[in-house]
Amino acid sequence: MSQAILKQIVNQLEMLEFFELQELDRAIGKYLAQKQQATQQNQKLAKKKQLFREWDDISDEEAAVLKAEFSAEDLAFAEVVLSDYLPQLQQQDKI
Repeated sequence: MSQAILKQIVNQLEMLEFFELQELDRAIGKYLAQKQQATQQNQKLAKKKQLFREWDDISDEEAAVLKAEFSAEDLAFAEVVLSDYLPQLQQQDKI
């Protein structure tokens, strides 16, 4: 920002009353918080898009291997969790 513009801003700020400066401070704080939140959301969206691009770039063979790997892990996890499920249901039925 040029020195001339900064000088104009400072001159205008000097004409404001104290409560007006406080209101301006709150408005600037709110603006900066919203700007930061929007930036963070844009960064998350960009990361998500990058992950989708990376997934789209892998070969069909690599995708099949990954799907099979996670499928096997999911199945193993479900078997472990469900092995305790029936006894828990039976225990609840006794209550």
